[in-house]
Amino acid sequence: MKVFTYPFKEVMREYMRAGIGIGLTALPLLLLRPSSVIVYILGALLCLFILYALRAINRHIAKVCITENKICITGLQTKCIDWEELKAFSVSYFSTRRDGERGWMQLKLEGRGVRLRIESTITDFEDLVEICAAIAAGRGLSFSSATVQNLDILGIYANNHGDKQPASWGRK
Repeated sequence: MKVFTYPFKEVMREYMRAGIGIGLTALPLLLLRPSSVIVYILGALLCLFILYALRAINRHIAKVCITENKICITGLQTKCIDWEELKAFSVSYFSTRRDGERGWMQLKLEGRGVRLRIESTITDFEDLVEICAAIAAGRGLSFSSATVQNLDILGIYANNHGDKQPASWGRK
């Protein structure tokens, strides 16, 4: 079994962003007497920042566990996919700049109505993707051209023909 977690440093950044957002939206609501339109806007923003804080808490306690039989994410909620039920595998890249230089990747797995999304900020993301890609290829799943390109960027061989290949358990 392998276990992956989100680094505390990354989660702490999310806590700080959420705290600043909650502070900037809650303080005017508590200290001032804003008009009704402003109350609705600040209230909606406050709800969004609270949801972001809950997401940060979930990532703080989340663990991604991979065994020979399944992958599970535990946190505020537990989700598992048995490898035999794996139906979809993709790796997406999201850029934060027009030139595509900065951004993050996201691993998406789907099986039997369960969807797992794991961001590249997790520890040993490349190992996690390599294990999942090997299992997906072994199950005969085809990869989109974007997924193949993103696997190539990560330095992972994309067996896109469904040929059986042994599932490696991380980089040596």
